[in-house]
Amino acid sequence: MSQWIVYAGSGLSTIDLKGRTTIPAELRDTVTQSSGENVVCLARHPSLPCLIGFGKAERLQRRADVEAQWQAAVNRGDAFDREAAGANASSIFETAFEPSGRFVVQPMLRHFGKLKERAFFFGATTHFLMWDPEIFLKEAPASFAHVREELEYWLHERRGK
Repeated sequence: MSQWIVYAGSGLSTIDLKGRTTIPAELRDTVTQSSGENVVCLARHPSLPCLIGFGKAERLQRRADVEAQWQAAVNRGDAFDREAAGANASSIFETAFEPSGRFVVQPMLRHFGKLKERAFFFGATTHFLMWDPEIFLKEAPASFAHVREELEYWLHERRGK
């Protein structure tokens, strides 16, 4: 597992009634590289109505980051709430996926990610985001304008097939 793993690319996948969806190939290879196996970590995004995903290496890095923040606070003599700092890491679910990238999104994650019939995946360097396309078009931050164009491309491609 390399420490310089970068999530890049995008894609649109359907979600069936059982919650099965497929990680796009570009992102799937990165998740496998990070995890050393076909395992994806998924969690609620802390501030956006979507899910955040990554491999096991990034999950371990998040833990190390909390510990480093705690140690820095101790060294400065500052208070540090490890529970609050680790809250985002506490609800991370590891899920195995098939070589094709197909996996099941847990019902609770689908609920909090507002995912219905489709999932729009896009890389964000150290992780990827997973949005319901309609929610993304209505609520994504303005800074995601170029990503909106990618979603529009994928939506157009699906209609054309």
